Amino acid sequence: MNTTPTSTNPGHPFVAGFWLIIAIPVFAFIVLPIMMSLGVDDLYTPPGLFIMFIMHFGAVYLWARSLGMRSGLPHDRMLNIFGGLGFALGVVGLLILYTADSPLENAINRWVESFNGVGNLEFGALFAPWNGLVCGVSGFALGLGMKNIKLALKLLALGFISGLGLYLAIMFSMELLGFKVGSGPPVMLPTTFLSMWSAALVGSAIFGKMLAKFRTQSERPADSLIDERSQQS
Repeated sequence: MNTTPTSTNPGHPFVAGFWLIIAIPVFAFIVLPIMMSLGVDDLYTPPGLFIMFIMHFGAVYLWARSLGMRSGLPHDRMLNIFGGLGFALGVVGLLILYTADSPLENAINRWVESFNGVGNLEFGALFAPWNGLVCGVSGFALGLGMKNIKLALKLLALGFISGLGLYLAIMFSMELLGFKVGSGPPVMLPTTFLSMWSAALVGSAIFGKMLAKFRTQSERPADSLIDERSQQS
């Protein structure tokens, strides 16, 4: 495996998070008008879901590429593809599960309703796990792209915890500032976007550090072997 890093700034993986913050709206701005021109005006139909999948895959492919470079990894197209697939499948798959007429949707509805109509808690109960699952699935896919199931499981756990925790932290911070989360789109949308942007930056930092650590551990046996051969000669 070629271990020559392709990045001149591998110490700032959180910067890759800006790809998600910028690229997804840009892709949406480009793709959604095309979707409308094709007569696809419902995101929950198979054509709409497919277009959403392609949009998220393209944006996150670029994110995974930037993340790998800033983690000091050699260019690895498989890592980029798995990262894009993981995020796109996470978003579209959860959208289907959350909205499909299925036992899971009924379980989600009962879980949300158990908070007895308290708007902010219902809102958090619905979207905080979503944020955590998308982050976790994305991390798991990156680990699979590195062909290491142990790394994939670590990134799954770290992604889920960070995504869930950040969403709840942003939500309760908005409450402390006097905004009633769950009262309507004027508050719900900023809460959601702030949580997603925070998860993009913090998740990129965490994933980048783990990928860089994995790279260092993978290189160490090869470096030790070279040192031993140098001493023998």
